[in-house]
Amino acid sequence: MLVLSFRDMSTPRCGAVTSAAVYDLDPVGPATVWAPPPRLTLASWSQVSAALAGKHVCFVVHGFNVDRDRGYTGFGAAAQEMARGGALAALPPPGPFDLFTPAVDVAVPVLWAGDWYLPVNYPFLLPDIQRTGGYFAQLIASSATQMARVSFVTHSMGARVALETVQQTVAAARGTRVRLPVFDTAVFTAAATSDEILDDPDYALAVDAIRRFVVVSSRADTVLSGDFPAGDLVEQWFWRHDPGADDALGRYGPRLKAGSKALGKTQWYEIPPGDGQNHEDYFPEPWNADPPFPNGWSGKRVKIGQLSQALLDDQPPAYPPARPVTPRQGS
Repeated sequence: MLVLSFRDMSTPRCGAVTSAAVYDLDPVGPATVWAPPPRLTLASWSQVSAALAGKHVCFVVHGFNVDRDRGYTGFGAAAQEMARGGALAALPPPGPFDLFTPAVDVAVPVLWAGDWYLPVNYPFLLPDIQRTGGYFAQLIASSATQMARVSFVTHSMGARVALETVQQTVAAARGTRVRLPVFDTAVFTAAATSDEILDDPDYALAVDAIRRFVVVSSRADTVLSGDFPAGDLVEQWFWRHDPGADDALGRYGPRLKAGSKALGKTQWYEIPPGDGQNHEDYFPEPWNADPPFPNGWSGKRVKIGQLSQALLDDQPPAYPPARPVTPRQGS
C-alpha cells in the first residue's frame, strides 16, 4: 500500500506542510494489524509510477485534528478493505463484510498537516489547505503518476482538501498540454465546510471537472453542530475567501442555487438521526478496539464503508436513505 503525505513526517504532531512524499507499506493483507502503527518506508518514484499510471486511484483523505499515525493507520485500514481480501472479509458473525471495490484499482491514504496547536489553529487552516492543494495538484499533473481516473473519499475538512486540489490542478493545466486524469467521484462524509460550498466561485473549476459529488450527512453530528459554526465564524474574520456560511455540509446536506452547476451531479445521503452517527463514527480507529471488529472498525463505520463501496462501483447503496437535492428557496 502507498501512503501519500503532504506533512513533515519527522514528528507525529504539529507537522508543517511539505511537498508530496510517497511511502510504502507493503505487504498489506487480511492479517495486517494497524495498532501499533506499522513502519513506513519512502517509496521511489518508479514504484509510484508503476502503482498509479493508467489506474483509477481513490485518495482517502482525513480531516481536522488527525495526527500522523492516526491518519495513516485509520485511513490505511479503510483503504485495506477496498482491496480484495480485507480483514473484515474474514470476520466471523456479525460479519463477514466484503468492502472490496472493483471499480477502484488503487486506494491511497493521504496525510496533510491539519493537527497543529489545537484547538487554536482551526481558523488558520485555510492557507495550509491551499498549500496542500497546490502540492497535490503538482502530483496529479506529474509525468510520474499519469493516473487515468481519480476519486476521493473524504472525512470532515478533507472535503476542502479535495476541492482545493482539483481546483488548482485544473487551473494550472489551462492553456497547457498537460494531460489530466478524469475526476470521477468525490464522496464527502461529515464534511466540515459550508453547505453552500459547491456554489462557491473559488471552486467553480473543481465543480465543473468532478463527475459526481456525494454528500453523506448526519444531524446527530455534535462537532458540526457546535464546534464548526464557532470556528468557521472566526475563520471568516481572517480570510476573505472563506467559503460560505456557518451551516455544515456534513450536517445539513447541500444547499444549491437554482442554476448551480452542481445540481445535476450531486447525490445526498442523510443518516437517520436515530442512528446517532457522530463525527468520529465514519472511519476505523485502530487505536480504539471495538471487538469483535478488527482494526477499530464498528457497525456504524462498516455501513459507511459499504456506502462508499457501492457509490464508487456506481451501484445504489442500501443505506442510508437518499435525499433529493433541490434548489434552495429564494435562490
